[in-house]
Amino acid sequence: MTWSAAVTCAHRGILGPPHTHVDWACDHDYCPAPLRLGPWTAAVSGTIDDSWTRILDKAQQERLPIGSAVVQIANEIAVGGFSVLLSDGEELALLTGDEGGHLVEPASWEYVVSGRPLPGAPSTSIPPRTIGVLSPCGPTWWRLDMPLHNPKENLA
Repeated sequence: MTWSAAVTCAHRGILGPPHTHVDWACDHDYCPAPLRLGPWTAAVSGTIDDSWTRILDKAQQERLPIGSAVVQIANEIAVGGFSVLLSDGEELALLTGDEGGHLVEPASWEYVVSGRPLPGAPSTSIPPRTIGVLSPCGPTWWRLDMPLHNPKENLA
């Protein structure tokens, strides 16, 4: 069975086989559709600086993976009242703002990311200010507020 990743709206991203995409598709009429940026699909929930699409365009020109592209957004725009979902069709990357997010695992190695809890499904909270990359091999997480080094290290 072939896994794929997709951003379905500004509040939901899915990684899994075709039936997972059908079962967990966003059914809200009010959700903004994702934006197609070359081979990537992206969506933003909340208010973000207009430069975010320029940052993604530059990341594509540099052939960065989508996880690195989301890191570029976090490096160049003050993270706060917005969240970003980004997919290249194979992986799903996300950046949560101040509100955090929610992760549902319908089956092994299948993931649904949402800005809000999904009814009828147990979910795990994704902390605020977190970058995630979900692939068929599993998730990778980075917290933006974690120190980059061991505070007991002597940097002198």
